[in-house]
Amino acid sequence: MSDDRSANPAPSSIKSRDPDASSSQREHAPTVEEIEHRFSSRRLKALRPAMWGCINVLKVVRGYDWHPTFDHDLERLRQPLIFAANHRSHADTAAILGTLPKAIKRRTAVAAALDVFGPDSNNGLRRKLSKDALQLLVGSAFHAFAFDRQGPPLRSVRTSVQLLRNGWNLLLYPEGTRSRNGEMSEFKAGVGLLARFTKCPVIPVHVEGGENILPYGVFMPQAGFARVRYGMPLTYGSDDTPTGFVARLEEQVRLLGQRQVAPTPAWTPGELKLARAQGG
Repeated sequence: MSDDRSANPAPSSIKSRDPDASSSQREHAPTVEEIEHRFSSRRLKALRPAMWGCINVLKVVRGYDWHPTFDHDLERLRQPLIFAANHRSHADTAAILGTLPKAIKRRTAVAAALDVFGPDSNNGLRRKLSKDALQLLVGSAFHAFAFDRQGPPLRSVRTSVQLLRNGWNLLLYPEGTRSRNGEMSEFKAGVGLLARFTKCPVIPVHVEGGENILPYGVFMPQAGFARVRYGMPLTYGSDDTPTGFVARLEEQVRLLGQRQVAPTPAWTPGELKLARAQGG
């Protein structure tokens, strides 16, 4: 990973504040300093191995698992990396991080929806405490940070660019929300802007089966099996535009999903144990 951050200077549009953003939005969207301070806190560092220990214990108890395939050796790529994945379930993040090489996983941050995950001081103490707990748990397990998916994109793109230049890999869900019917939505432009401003490799990722492990509205993982497919890295070229790059990325994620001929079954714990024993 190169330490020369000056090779990709930030454009003035990223450095400046968005004039259309309200003061409350600017307060709610965390700065890079706030994000990295949270990541480095003793509490989160202590909770992270405990959270992944719980995830791995639940894999055995509840009977779920995930398996990756790689079109390229990720560890040979110049870091930082941007992972752009489809999104069907909250289990997708655990499946992706759980299949990444450890050195990459350790420095990967996950963009989470600001309106769901971010601070909330206007809806009562109970709601605020529940969000505080959610931030602590998700932040410790996944290095999640709040990404504003509803406001002007440059605000959160600016933060993401700086995280990449500080050596963090990023996991993004360019659809902007989870699919409710399994169909992939059109990707938003933010990942194209990141690729343009940083020239970081972008890895298309397709996850299938996470919706069986953690269906919408369910909080306890179910028996199931997820497949995580990592495609060839894409780089932003001199002839690219943000929208053109995003269209190319979206097509690659769709093609990764088409490799799975039959839908991933919802396995029972007994079936999953048998499949593991047979090397499936």
